[in-house]
Order: sequence, then C-alpha cells, then structure tokens
Amino acid sequence: MRTALISTLGFEEKFCYRAILRHGIKEGDRIILFTAELIDKVERAYDWIKRLVQSSYGDSVRVDLIQLDPTNPVKSIKKVREFLDELNEFKIIVNLSGGMRAIIIYVLLACMMSLREDIIVEVEAEDLSGLSTLDFKMLKLVKEGAKEEWLDVLKCIADGSHDVSSIARKLRKDKSTVRRQLSSLEGNGLIRVRRRKPLTVELSELSELIL
Repeated sequence: MRTALISTLGFEEKFCYRAILRHGIKEGDRIILFTAELIDKVERAYDWIKRLVQSSYGDSVRVDLIQLDPTNPVKSIKKVREFLDELNEFKIIVNLSGGMRAIIIYVLLACMMSLREDIIVEVEAEDLSGLSTLDFKMLKLVKEGAKEEWLDVLKCIADGSHDVSSIARKLRKDKSTVRRQLSSLEGNGLIRVRRRKPLTVELSELSELIL
C-alpha cells in the first residue's frame, strides 16, 4: 500500500526530514505539508524537502504545501479532512512536530474526526530526544469515550478480578456476556490477555485515560 506522510511545517524542515527517514518513502507515495503563512523561511524549508525527494524519486513522489488559516478553525479542519478523504488508498502517517500550534491542533482534530483506522499520529520532542505515537484506538477513545458497561468491567479488573468467573460473579452477569465485553475491551486496546485458557486479563496503559 502507498503511504501518505502528512506533516505540519514551520521554519525548519528537520522534523519532516526525520519522519521521511523513519518511515521511508517509495514511488507513488505522497508528502503533504500543512503550514500557516507562506513566508520565506517556510518556503525555504518546503523547497529543501522537495529537492531532497526529487533527487531520489523525481516526480514519482508528490510533495504538496498547503496553507491553512490559523484564525479559521472550521475552514482549516474541513480542508485537512478533505485531504484525508482523498487519501483513501494510502496508509496515513501524521507528524505533528513542527509548525504553528494552531495548525497542529487543527490537523489533530481532523484526524480524530476522520477516525480512519490506518492513521498513525506522531509527535517528536523539540530536542529530538524522543517520539510519541497515537494510534487509532487512542484517538477513538479520546473522541468517543468509554461505554458505561466497559467502565464496570474495567473497574472490576482494577479491583483485582482478572478472570471471567470472578468478573461475572462480581458484576452479577453471565460468563458469555463478560467474555463478549472482554473481547470488545481487548479489541479497543483497553486490556491485555494474560492467558487464553482460562481467560485471564489485565488492564492496559490506555485504560488509565478513563479510570
């Protein structure tokens, strides 16, 4: 599958460049840079990235620079979402390490509203000391929150009940219902399975966001 690397761009090209090195690019991929004002420093950073890509791939990798209005969140988020919808045949990686804070927020909100399961959002530390990644499960949880029935099971696990029988007994539910809920929780990244037989689970780090 082709990859679309989306990056917020400020005065420096280093974050986009490092994202290209991390993920690699190939013929047919796309690089889309969102920025605020098209001033000289931004255009120089864009030109540097474009020359770098063209030196290896010619015109087979398209590099676009898209201006967003930092004073108009609705229009900006809508424009980003239109790009996300257009990229339905691409795996999407979004790097939010550079550029104006407003633009970073708008791109992140557009990703959350899109909820495409193949979107990976990453943020690199300003001093390049580390990288944080947000995947679809986390974006979905932040947007939609947790179902009430999930919270009951998660609290039960947090209190020390880790197997189907003890959870069912504590919540006064039948085991088939508990297994179904545990399957949903695992699928959404909120628990980890210790053992399949007998089914024994533990909380994931992601569950800390809602407990």
